[in-house]
Amino acid sequence: MNINYFVFKLNVQPNTIVSFKNENEFEYLINKLIPAVLDHVIGIKQKEGFKETVYELIPELNNEVEFNERFIKLEDESSKLYELYKEILLKYKEKEEIFYSKKFLQLNDKCKRLRNEFEKKYPAIIKSYNLITDDKIDEEENFEFENKIGTGITHLRKFYKIKLYVDKNKKQLVNPLNLKAYYKPTKEHILVESKSEEDALYYITALERIINNDSFAIGKIGKININPVYESITFEQKEYTEISFVIVYPNGNPPLDRHNILKNSEAKELHTTLVGPDGQPLKLESLKAELNEQAKNGYLKSLVGKGVNKGKNIVKKIKKVANLDITL
Repeated sequence: MNINYFVFKLNVQPNTIVSFKNENEFEYLINKLIPAVLDHVIGIKQKEGFKETVYELIPELNNEVEFNERFIKLEDESSKLYELYKEILLKYKEKEEIFYSKKFLQLNDKCKRLRNEFEKKYPAIIKSYNLITDDKIDEEENFEFENKIGTGITHLRKFYKIKLYVDKNKKQLVNPLNLKAYYKPTKEHILVESKSEEDALYYITALERIINNDSFAIGKIGKININPVYESITFEQKEYTEISFVIVYPNGNPPLDRHNILKNSEAKELHTTLVGPDGQPLKLESLKAELNEQAKNGYLKSLVGKGVNKGKNIVKKIKKVANLDITL
C-alpha cells in the first residue's frame, strides 16, 4: 500500500523569531526548543535511519469510555434543564409571569460547568457552535423558546449542537490526533501520514489548537500557526472581482524581500483584500505567481476569491511526499 505524507509548515510569531535571531539562537529554536515543546505537549521520539532529523509525534490517546461517561452525564442534566424550562414557559403563557426556581438556576449553572469541562477536554467540539445554526437546532429538536425567558437557552442550544456534531464526528472528537505525524526541524515541516487531505487538515487543526492552549508551549515559543505547504493553487475561473488572502510572518532566515512589510512592522499576519473597480475583474497574473510562491513555502494561511461566474473557484492542492527522506 502506498503511503503519503501531507506537508505542513509550523510558523511561530514574529516576536519569537526576532528574539531568537537577535541572540543568534534561531537554530536552537527550531532544532531543540520546538521539539522540546512538542515533547511536553504531545510526546515525541526521534526516528533513526533518516538523512535529516525526524521526530515522530506520539500523542496519548483518550479513553472512549470516559468520553461516553462525560457526554451521557451532560446529556442527562441538559434534558432535565429543558424540562424545567418548559415548565417556566408554560407558566409564562398562563400568567405572563417569569419565575426561575432555585432548582432551575442551580441546574443551569451545573450544565454550563459540565459543558465547559467537556469543551476543555475535547476542544474540537467548539467548532460545532459555528457549523450548526440556532435555527437548525430549534428545528431538529422541535424546541420552543421564548426570548423573554432567556436563561438556559444558550446552554441548551450549545449542548444540542454538540450532540448533533458528536453523532457524526465522535471518533475524531475522542482522538483528534489519531494519525501518524512527524516533525522535521530543517524546514519546520510537519508531515501527516494520511490517505485523505481532509483528515490531515483535521489533525493539523487539532494539533495547532492543543499547542496554543498549553501554557508551557506559549511560555517557551508563543502561539503558533500551522499552514499547509501547497503543491499548487489553481484559479479555476478566468476572471475574479475580489481576492482576499492572509500571509503569515516568515520563519525563513533571512526573510525574503517580499515580506518587508511584515518584517519591518513585526506583524504576525498580513490581511489583504483586492477589489476590482465597479465590479470589473482584477488583473491577477503577477498575484497568482506571488500567491503560489507563498503557498509553496507554507506562509499562505487563507485564500478566497469571488469569481465572475458560478462554479469552481480556487483549488488548493496540499503537497504530499512518498517518504520522510524527501527534502522539500
